[in-house]
Amino acid sequence: MRVLAHPIRIGIVEILGDKKMSVGEICELLNKEQATVSKHLGVLKNGGILKSEKSGLNVFYSVDICCLPNFLECLKNILEEKAAKNSENARGVIKSLR
Repeated sequence: MRVLAHPIRIGIVEILGDKKMSVGEICELLNKEQATVSKHLGVLKNGGILKSEKSGLNVFYSVDICCLPNFLECLKNILEEKAAKNSENARGVIKSLR
């Protein structure tokens, strides 16, 4: 899924989880400019990952695939475990070379 192939987009999905948030709230939590966040929100929405709801002057975004935040958390845990194991293996190789 190329739609999720950017750290800011993954961050947006993780932040939203099962909540609705405005662009301003997302910008504040990510510490990113509104133009940057809006661009990534558009990619996620066009890719079917997010949905939006207008309320007055604000647009609120939420994840449109209910299991996606849990899936990303699981994937993150798997990758962290693999990285730790690879790090241990690398240390073993370095020791054997000394």
